[in-house]
Amino acid sequence: MLATATDLTGNTPAIAQTAAPKPAAAPADAVPVIVANSSETQDSVSLELPGSGLAQRSVTLFPLVEGEVDRVAFRTGQQVKAGELLVRLSDRAEQLAVALAQAQLQTASLLARRLEATAGTGAVPEIEVEQAVAARRSAEIGLEQAKQALSDRSARAPFAGVVGIAAVQRGDRVSPTTALTTLDDRRQLVVAFAVPEAYLGRLRLGLTITATHPAYPDQPVSGRVSEIDSQIDAALRTVRVRATLPNTGDRLRTGMSFRVRLELAGERRLSVPELALQFGRQGAYVWTVREGKAVTVLTRVVRRTGGLVLIEGALQSGEPVVVEGVQRLRAGRSVRVVGERPARAASTS
Repeated sequence: MLATATDLTGNTPAIAQTAAPKPAAAPADAVPVIVANSSETQDSVSLELPGSGLAQRSVTLFPLVEGEVDRVAFRTGQQVKAGELLVRLSDRAEQLAVALAQAQLQTASLLARRLEATAGTGAVPEIEVEQAVAARRSAEIGLEQAKQALSDRSARAPFAGVVGIAAVQRGDRVSPTTALTTLDDRRQLVVAFAVPEAYLGRLRLGLTITATHPAYPDQPVSGRVSEIDSQIDAALRTVRVRATLPNTGDRLRTGMSFRVRLELAGERRLSVPELALQFGRQGAYVWTVREGKAVTVLTRVVRRTGGLVLIEGALQSGEPVVVEGVQRLRAGRSVRVVGERPARAASTS
């Protein structure tokens, strides 16, 4: 700036120039350091986990009784409806038993109706009427038992689905421990995978996942988390999770291996370069510069990601942290910043 000088006579003989004040220079013994600015980062995590495909419903069918296979009524890979016949055992004896039970019921019903018509007349003792009614009821039960025995000779689909390879053929002798075939309802597929217990707090039903199979690497399938186990595997320290995938075109199969990608959102946290993180007797800390002095800030490490460390501590976003020159720093010592290094962007991994 310019200042005007005036002598005692009131004249203005000369013009004097005065420089603006300069900021105080760092002391000569100040430690030279390089810093990087801290910043806020979204603590999101992207997990890639192995998974296995399961049918929405899947059963292995067994016969209810022992017998000889009379008919295999399906083809491998056939789509069947609920209740559709799959395998029938020889049932001639059971059919005859049903016919006999029907004849016995017919006879018992005729007698009971005839005697019930005489009720109140005294022509037939009341005890005989009651016995006839009881005989009719017994015949009804006998017919139901015969029909159930006949039904047990047939293995039917408990739900709509796709049948697998037949494990028996006509003429085979089977027992209740003989597997007949499998049945899968794969209109939707379930992919099962395990998530490390550290991320349990971020899991919730309905989270979107992406599953990729080696057979279709360019066609990932999106689904949603449908089940989260109530227990942690004590040996593996993981929680079991299941997600449901649409099976458009019936491409996916039970037992397929998948690569599951799961995005887990997190809070916004302070991040600093890994070089800034130091460790001492009191734990982790970083050096910052406040009013030209070195200051230690105790921190808690949340996790490391992409060259950055997510921390919690009494540090403000944007405050500088020392990344080079920490060896000579002491609390309260004068610091001279000689360079600034940009912080690396955090990646979600």
